[in-house]
Amino acid sequence: MKPIDATQIKIIHIAVAQLGLSDDDYRLILDAQCGGKSSSKDLTYKEAHGLIEYFKTLGFRVKSNRRRCSLCRPRISRGPVPHNVILLLSPEQLAMINSLRAEIRWRYMDGYERWLKKYMKLSTIRTSLEASRVIEGLKGLLRSQQNCRACDIRN
Repeated sequence: MKPIDATQIKIIHIAVAQLGLSDDDYRLILDAQCGGKSSSKDLTYKEAHGLIEYFKTLGFRVKSNRRRCSLCRPRISRGPVPHNVILLLSPEQLAMINSLRAEIRWRYMDGYERWLKKYMKLSTIRTSLEASRVIEGLKGLLRSQQNCRACDIRN
């Protein structure tokens, strides 16, 4: 039988605190759920897992300390950018560009690259300002494609 590990002990104590259980209540639950055990250190790995699952039925929720990815993180207002600072292309902007690019029906395999070079005068998008211009341009192109009945008849 695998013994309880330190992480499980921590989770059990966090659950007890989160649920607001007194020491007597905790000992009663431990005794009832784990067959007469009086301390969490006496539990096996499987018994500890069962006890944690029982605490979840009582309303315990495991909270993660992991940092969120940039897409999930709340936006922080930074205020105006000084004139000598250049912001780079953000992951959100790149995701938006790729999403719009996939929705548009291009006539050529390299249609996006041709459009980018001809209308935006860019070979690659590097800054946030360039990305904003490209996003607005792609939105306009998508709108015109959706409104154009001739495009629907040909495709």
